[in-house]
This record gives sequence, structure tokens and C-alpha cells, in this order.
Amino acid sequence: MNPENVLQHTGLILFAALLIALPGCGVQPVTGGTPGELIVGGQPLSDIQITLYQADGTTYQPIGFAVSALDGSFALFTNGAAGPLNLNPGEYRCTLESAGAPVQIPPAYAKAETTPLVVTWNDGDALLKLEVAAAFPAAR
Repeated sequence: MNPENVLQHTGLILFAALLIALPGCGVQPVTGGTPGELIVGGQPLSDIQITLYQADGTTYQPIGFAVSALDGSFALFTNGAAGPLNLNPGEYRCTLESAGAPVQIPPAYAKAETTPLVVTWNDGDALLKLEVAAAFPAAR
């Protein structure tokens, strides 16, 4: 085999190896964990960041978050979106803040200590349903 053909074959082999390796390179999307739904005033609410807290003695520690979609659905991620958050049985407090939604969320929903959204997750639960009875007023 002449040197020109060797270089051509080597280039083709390297190109093929690169094509095979590329799909595995780079940042891979993280899929969410426990699924949920946010309903406010009987309607799904989108563009709301939901942060979950768990009691740690007399304080509350954030353990994960999600952002609601157009249909109010969400999937939980660990802090920093490092991976999915699959809830263990227990009691959790949820805070809400706008991630672009044109609503005014009452201040009580912004702190783990005052939020009225306290949920209990059990082993057999399939959906973390967060329901707020009254609709939030539109932002001015």
C-alpha cells in the first residue's frame, strides 16, 4: 500500500471514529424525577419555579426544584439540576416564585417557613399534586 493510500485510510478511520463518538460527547440532558402538577384557582399555571424543602430540625433545607410547563406539569430535579429528584416518603414544603409568569404570588408562598403548600409523599404516590384554591392576581 502506498503512503498516500495509508493516509487516506487512516483519515477515513479517524472520521468514522469521530462520528461514532460524537453522540456521547458533550452535555447530556438530565431527565426529571418525581412528576407533579401545579393547579392554581382550578387552572394549570406555567412558568412557576417550585422549590421543595425538607425539615432539618427547626429549619428547612432545599432539596430540589422544578419549573411548571404550560399544562402545569413538572418533574423534579436536585439542586443545581445535577440529576433527577425522586421523592422519598415524608413531608415536604413547597415554595413558589414566578419564572416568567405574569402573576403576583403572595409573599407567604416565597418562604418554606410560611408557605401553605405542605404535602405528604407516600410510597404509592405517582404524582405530586400542588393545588392552590384561589388564583393569583395578574402582575402590574
